[in-house]
Amino acid sequence: MKTAKWSPFFSDFTFPYGFYGVDEYRRWLAEAGLNTRRVELIPKDKKHKGRDGFAGWIRSTWLPYLSMIPEQMQAEFIEAISNAYLVRHPPDDEGLVHVDMVRLEVEAVKL
Repeated sequence: MKTAKWSPFFSDFTFPYGFYGVDEYRRWLAEAGLNTRRVELIPKDKKHKGRDGFAGWIRSTWLPYLSMIPEQMQAEFIEAISNAYLVRHPPDDEGLVHVDMVRLEVEAVKL
């Protein structure tokens, strides 16, 4: 992916989401008056049906990034991201594209 083409769109970009660890969530749960039973970050293999499924996931979840790109260029941007990823992580023998992710699971009760 040629980043020089896309980098000007992100000069003032601030990622709006936070990804935190178990310790932060435990503290926040306690501050909210909850007794933590379990807080886990669980590895997950997100599978997409080929290039189209992977591109669809980008289109529907990468909104903070896509919002920085003019609408008429978003399809090209998604294609560039998809191509760059698939070079490094090609589909498996079943045509599935895998993305390593982490899911937060929390069990807590009100004190």
